[in-house]
Amino acid sequence: MATDELQVAAAHGVKVVADTLIYDCIDKTYDLIALPGGMPGAEHLRDSEELIRLLKIQVQEGRLYAAICASPAVVFQHHGLIDTKKVTCYPSFLGQLVDAESSDSDVVVDGNCITSKGPGTALKFSLKLVEALYGKSKADELSNEMIVS
Repeated sequence: MATDELQVAAAHGVKVVADTLIYDCIDKTYDLIALPGGMPGAEHLRDSEELIRLLKIQVQEGRLYAAICASPAVVFQHHGLIDTKKVTCYPSFLGQLVDAESSDSDVVVDGNCITSKGPGTALKFSLKLVEALYGKSKADELSNEMIVS
């Protein structure tokens, strides 16, 4: 996956088109940076110097950061972004969580860090991100509209 192209092929050949290149994001402030999972995508995220710089600033400044599936272990753990946090990730990556406290929960919130297991928990993860950004009532409203039990 190249970080200098707007369109990339994700897992299973799904094409994703970005609004902007990561190079154009460096000097901006974000309420939340959320990473998708999957392999080898998580490895590409791990190796993006620009993304890691953004994430380190996000953590230092106490703003929200999140990841799902392999990314909590492959990206966050690798770069020391979850050292003492309670987190979760795709089950086969739990062994890679060295200093962090692993959890079997579908979604885990520890301070400004939100993590989730994988594809089957993506909706719960998304609603938790909405809650973190806009409050529980907005997350509940969306959950009800989507008929999420």
